[in-house]
Amino acid sequence: MRHALIFTLFAFPAAAAADERQALYGVWGTADQCAQTPIQPGGTVLANPFEISTRWLKHGSHWCSLKWGPLETRENGLFTGAHAQCGEDSVRGYFIGMSLSGEDLTLRWDFPLSNGPLSRCPAS
Repeated sequence: MRHALIFTLFAFPAAAAADERQALYGVWGTADQCAQTPIQPGGTVLANPFEISTRWLKHGSHWCSLKWGPLETRENGLFTGAHAQCGEDSVRGYFIGMSLSGEDLTLRWDFPLSNGPLSRCPAS
């Protein structure tokens, strides 16, 4: 039995680290994103939160497959990065840095864009 566990950890290192990332999984957003309010008053396009899981990041109708990097404990919280493959017909790759400081999550994309601080959305 012990040999099976050791084999599993070496064969599937991402599975071992997945439990360490539990704090990052869930639905994150600003108050408007969590409430899915219209982006413009009277509009029909809604602000959407980010949904993060072991393999996916979803933002509205956009999905990204995630390949996680190592998780680091830093002075102000947790940090990890993920290579994201986003899209369906035309797939694009991005790097996303994720910083969790207390209860605030910040997503930093490899192009000049940052989302955050984001809070965990209340369960509905």
